[in-house]
Amino acid sequence: MIEKTIHIGPAFDGGMGSVIQGYIKLLGLPKENVWNSYKNGFIKSLPRLFAICFKILFRTPKNIICYHIHIADDGSLPRKLIIALCLKSRNKKFIVHLHGSKFQEHSSQILFVKLLARLSNAVVCITEQMKKFLEKENLNCRIFVIPNFCETIAKNPMDLEKHNNPVKVVFAGRYMQRKGVYDLLTAFEKANFDFPARLDLFGDCEEEKVRKIAKNSMKKDCINVSYWIEHSEYLKKLPDYDFLVLPSHIEVFPMSILEAMGVGLPVIGTFVGGIPEMIENNKNGVLFEARNIDELINALEKLVNNLELRTELGKNAWIDAKARFSPEIILKKLEDVYEKITMPNL
Repeated sequence: MIEKTIHIGPAFDGGMGSVIQGYIKLLGLPKENVWNSYKNGFIKSLPRLFAICFKILFRTPKNIICYHIHIADDGSLPRKLIIALCLKSRNKKFIVHLHGSKFQEHSSQILFVKLLARLSNAVVCITEQMKKFLEKENLNCRIFVIPNFCETIAKNPMDLEKHNNPVKVVFAGRYMQRKGVYDLLTAFEKANFDFPARLDLFGDCEEEKVRKIAKNSMKKDCINVSYWIEHSEYLKKLPDYDFLVLPSHIEVFPMSILEAMGVGLPVIGTFVGGIPEMIENNKNGVLFEARNIDELINALEKLVNNLELRTELGKNAWIDAKARFSPEIILKKLEDVYEKITMPNL
């Protein structure tokens, strides 16, 4: 069944592109079953879009029985609507896979999502929170939840008890307010730790602003601000840390949390988006209300000061990642969706 599908999405650079690349590897699809509709800007991508529409309308592969359209936000929506209309005109079955979440904040984008959903045979979203939002829109279509998967789940969780001081805390994300990086810097400075602690930050965007704040901090010697490094290099460094902090104000389903869980690190996160679907408070991590500095301080002190708790939460995070977000689990979910929408009566 899987070999009879075509995946349509952006080229493999950027956030959603890297997630799609993971899907392509997981499914083992050949190049001809992957159609890139976007790369390097709207105008430059038009030939790609027209080429896809031409293939659908005039050169549809005979052995393909399902198309899988990956969608982010903004310009991705109208492009994919054009593709969906072409597929519908040829009476082809297709899935709309929603990776972004900004459409929930904009009425114009909600309209595009509604149109795409009603044209499709099914909608796949990555969180239960997103599914509940869509159900309120009365889309009159089948909605499935398939979370992102983690390709890098370790065979065994890290033994955090073997780590030496200082306690190493990591943040990985854009340097901007919505990721909570400034909340983290404030909380880390104010927190009272019983053991030496170090905070390493990896990101981009407002790097100079973050560096300035870190330089002026009373704990400046314990804070290291880095630009993005190669993802493979970051993953190599990740097991050296004791826990990850992602104090986001807005979030969907952050891969940085999955990656930390996959090596057995506990996570401090917020009650926003899909994070509570990944982290169960005080079981495999610690959650707090976004923007609440006092709660973030408490969470930092809680994990830095308690090795036994860090170790327990980290092991639980790894067990949870393996049970819910491993590639084989997600592959089975996707196969089930394909089977359901390609049944003759659907």
